[in-house]
Amino acid sequence: MPHISIEQRLHNSLLDAAQDLQKLHLVELFQLQPTRAEIYQLNIAPIYLDYSKQRINQQALDSLVELAEHKQLSQARDAMFHGEKINHTEQRAVLHTALRNSQRLSSHAPDIAEEINQTKQRMLSFVDKILNQTLRGFTDKPITDVISIGIGGSFFGPKMLQSALVEYQTSNINVHYLANIDGAQIKQLLAKLNPATTLVIVASKSWTTIETQVNANAVMTWFKGQFSEQAAIEKHWVALTAKPELAQAYGIAPEYIFPLWDFVGGRYSVWSAIGLPLALSIGSKAFDELLAGAASMDEHFCLAPLNQNMPVLLALIGYWQQVYLGYNNLMVLPYSHGLKSLPAYLQQLDMESNGKSVNAIGDPIATSGPILWGAEGTNCQHSFMQLLHQGKQQAMIDFIVPAKGETLYPEHHKMMIANCLGQAQALMQGKTEQQAFDELIASNMPTEQAKALAKHKAMPGNTGSNTLVLESLTPYSVGALLALYEHKIFCQGILFGINSFDQWGVELGKQLGNQLMNAITTKNSSQLDPSTQALLKHINL
Repeated sequence: MPHISIEQRLHNSLLDAAQDLQKLHLVELFQLQPTRAEIYQLNIAPIYLDYSKQRINQQALDSLVELAEHKQLSQARDAMFHGEKINHTEQRAVLHTALRNSQRLSSHAPDIAEEINQTKQRMLSFVDKILNQTLRGFTDKPITDVISIGIGGSFFGPKMLQSALVEYQTSNINVHYLANIDGAQIKQLLAKLNPATTLVIVASKSWTTIETQVNANAVMTWFKGQFSEQAAIEKHWVALTAKPELAQAYGIAPEYIFPLWDFVGGRYSVWSAIGLPLALSIGSKAFDELLAGAASMDEHFCLAPLNQNMPVLLALIGYWQQVYLGYNNLMVLPYSHGLKSLPAYLQQLDMESNGKSVNAIGDPIATSGPILWGAEGTNCQHSFMQLLHQGKQQAMIDFIVPAKGETLYPEHHKMMIANCLGQAQALMQGKTEQQAFDELIASNMPTEQAKALAKHKAMPGNTGSNTLVLESLTPYSVGALLALYEHKIFCQGILFGINSFDQWGVELGKQLGNQLMNAITTKNSSQLDPSTQALLKHINL
């Protein structure tokens, strides 16, 4: 009998489980296993995960956990937390977890741990001084507005959290995010601000990101229109960068420069000084609670066994759905207005991390990360949910809802929860043609008309989903939620055998963008492809 590798044995087991499960409707799984909702759930405060509606059984879960062990997921996790250079294509460590708790790193890289702690304390002290008005502007007026200039990870994280934690805004400072290089946005923003009371934060790890530099230069021109003195710039401009010498050459005072590090990717950087504009809005205490929530999920991720580990389970379920059920997209549906920007944030986090075509050793792969999309409920119920209920496409789905909502409007929150759970139930159960027909007959519709209409009202159901319930929308719970998705994405990268921490596709776009800017400036597009030449000619640049 030929020898079968461990990976092939597990693959065969998962194929068998998938074939068996495809024969059953999700409703039948609950009939066959009445305690299913009690078995397929996990409560790791402040998040409760229900995955009982997923098309999965114990055979599949056991094989998936064994696959994670075979792929040495625990060892890869430990290597990340200990500061090993797991981003091998760039020879970098991956230490965003140390930004919220450096304890696990301190015995392996004490110097880095200490630098992280010192930077955090210096940043939060700066926040306190701005908020208590110890630090003021050039004309001794308190700061009332902040312009945060960045793009990508320097923009998505703080802006998303600004929306999520608006109830925790304790200061009178208004934070404005500037990422797009659309002159109309800059014009509208600057028209309503006063340079004398505005703090400008420029977030750029390399200090060469073209969009950030263009926007910073435009704001600097506006600022110098009122204050051209170097001393004024030093009172109003802040840099978040890994190139402090370039920021200083730009005119920013050394004490207003906060370091970023190569071991923290942009999409994982909200825990660093990149979170400064957010901290200026919600205060240092709430920002610390955000870090503590993320650190609590880190602790769970490091210590819990794989079969009771929330990030691991989410990763395994997603891997199972992609590889064995054939799904290629993940829809994230937060039933919370505060989390309305979460899908956009997770788009970068997931697709920039796991959108790869080769594995860690450069061999082609068939599947990596999913397309990620979504919107806030209940708005989405009046748009794309129709396709999921009756269309032919299928998606992986995460519902997210806080158990506690706005106390002033309790009925609103009850209705939101009912809609969230109702959508998950409808996707699972569907409605048979017979059920639709019976309902129509009960409403006194003539039989022939009911038969015709029932075909249009039938829904197959049989669509699985996860439901994540937050205790409430707090800095702590949101921190835990973001860390949960970070670790899930990391685990899926290990399962797919890819490097989740480089992004060479993004780098190519930047490179070609710079070449195009040079062609536009020099009026020489001869080196460009014919389509791009024709477009530049049409736009008349």
